[in-house]
Amino acid sequence: MKVEVLLPDITDLATKTRFDEQGLVTTIKFEAKIHPASLARILNLQRQGAPLLAIISSPQATLDLNIQEEPAQATLAEKEAQL
Repeated sequence: MKVEVLLPDITDLATKTRFDEQGLVTTIKFEAKIHPASLARILNLQRQGAPLLAIISSPQATLDLNIQEEPAQATLAEKEAQL
């Protein structure tokens, strides 16, 4: 079953990126006016341990970049384990 929660009014979007042992980790922070029932649905999904996906879109997008991820390079430990 697919559950969608729409947050139509996002403001003060900010990002922070750091590097850890698994690679780049980006935190996305924003403010949104959200109905309490929608927030309850999000929290319920989180409690269930269901995988959560976020889609950021804009009805006014005039320019979008087509960015393709490069395949992850094997770490030194993985390369050594293959030998």
